[in-house]
Amino acid sequence: MGRFFVWVILIGVFVLSGYGLNLIRIAIVDKVANPDVVIWWKVLIGGVLMFGGLSFLGGFVFYRDRKQGKVRPPAWKTK
Repeated sequence: MGRFFVWVILIGVFVLSGYGLNLIRIAIVDKVANPDVVIWWKVLIGGVLMFGGLSFLGGFVFYRDRKQGKVRPPAWKTK
């Protein structure tokens, strides 16, 4: 049951990130079609959703791989 909730959270974050990218795309198309329209709020909200979603997914994968021992130490720390 726990894995089901993890999948629901991951898919939800992925969908929100995709929606943020779609908001940015729509804002750019609106600006090209009508130069008088204000798009800064769509780009800002879309960027926050996209960056937040991708950061969450990247952190999830990094944490999972580090827990399984698949992450090597950075090159500047090894001698």
